[in-house]
Amino acid sequence: MSKFAPLPPAPVIMTCFGHCGIGLGAETYRRLLIDVGADPLKPTLKGEKDESRILKRYGSTILRFPNAYGGSEIPLIPRALLIDLDPRAANLILQSYPDLFALRDKHVISGAGGAARNWAEGRTRFIKEVSTKYDMQKQLASLSPEPVRGFTIPFAMGGGTGASFASAFMQYIKKDTKEHATIASFGLLPEFGWDPVILEASAINIVMNLEHQIKYSDCSILFSNKRLRELAQKHEKRLDKMSSIIDDLPKEHEVGWKDYRGMNLIAANAMSMFVASFARETEWDMSNYRTWLATKRPRFAITWVIPVVPEERQWGADLTGTKHNTMEGIVEHINKKEDAVLFDIDENDIRDKGGPKDSCCILVKISGDFEAKERDILKNIIKDRFHIEESRMIFIKIPILETEQANITILVNTKAIGTKILEIASEAEASWDAFKEEYGKWGLTTEEFKASLMDVVHEFS
Repeated sequence: MSKFAPLPPAPVIMTCFGHCGIGLGAETYRRLLIDVGADPLKPTLKGEKDESRILKRYGSTILRFPNAYGGSEIPLIPRALLIDLDPRAANLILQSYPDLFALRDKHVISGAGGAARNWAEGRTRFIKEVSTKYDMQKQLASLSPEPVRGFTIPFAMGGGTGASFASAFMQYIKKDTKEHATIASFGLLPEFGWDPVILEASAINIVMNLEHQIKYSDCSILFSNKRLRELAQKHEKRLDKMSSIIDDLPKEHEVGWKDYRGMNLIAANAMSMFVASFARETEWDMSNYRTWLATKRPRFAITWVIPVVPEERQWGADLTGTKHNTMEGIVEHINKKEDAVLFDIDENDIRDKGGPKDSCCILVKISGDFEAKERDILKNIIKDRFHIEESRMIFIKIPILETEQANITILVNTKAIGTKILEIASEAEASWDAFKEEYGKWGLTTEEFKASLMDVVHEFS
């Protein structure tokens, strides 16, 4: 356990797409700031000593600018790009966190109205509106003068703007730039009948998104809105005690955000652990995720988090020296059932519908030893839950700060997710004829859709 964490060698940018992606991304950055002891509302460095301390903890996911607010204060600014055709979401975050996203011209790209849950319209408008109005390479360079080595991309897969923009951006990075960057996508599947999405159109959107993740994302991580909602309701009292980026929004703008408050906090807990896995670890970076999943099919991961709801008393003296940041505390959370697979899969499905090549990557942030005894505890739990062989488990030990809470996030690559995805693919295929004319106006042909559908079916069969 240390006060510091090592500085990673290369920068990573979080690129947030659409209302959902911006909400998740901003919440994740807030979580990262809290973990390193910075104030999200006024994140500043007081001087060179403080600058060195924070940079070692937070890594190159922030910008380092010499300009000061006043005196010797240096702004702590994340390498984040907020992109949405509808500018309301990004503008709200900018208004609520003016010091965090201080460089507005660098942090935001927005258009003039959403894509109406039409994946084809969003893709076309990304090319026409974003690529022509903005110099994307210049925009990225302003956030990272050094070559970017990774992008983390949160977005909703059932919508229009966020879904299609994320797809088009991943393709752009892999095909149209000279960056050899690794892409990690965090795709949120909607809950039909709860989310404001159109079933048939969303199924088509999801298929097109999955196909682009298959082609261009090096580490595709899936969340389930249904599962997040169930967990947010189950842990409502605990989540209410935690602070959220939504709490700082103007009261008149809470509508449309507050229903997702607890869900975003849970997802941000997992995403911040993912970022910490390469921002603090000297022997592991984002490209290792690509290597892990390179020969797997499906090349997708679902997350399992312990504790699913983190404590928010990191900076209280009572946490230091207690079991809250030890392996003992983690096991206690498991025994209390305060852990969760963040995907809509029944436990029996996970056991019965997995495959012999299922694997997992275990991100461990605990104080104290993590030797054979501690590893064996986790191995046995994973074997019981997922039936994954020891040889297919990868352990990543993340340096923990002395007052941080322990956390474990397990990324699971399992064949069990195939059943859920294939149901959506079947719905998309049955719905295509009703939408092909509308989508055809925006350049998505039947041939392209059918090819994408076959890729998805092959990947998850």
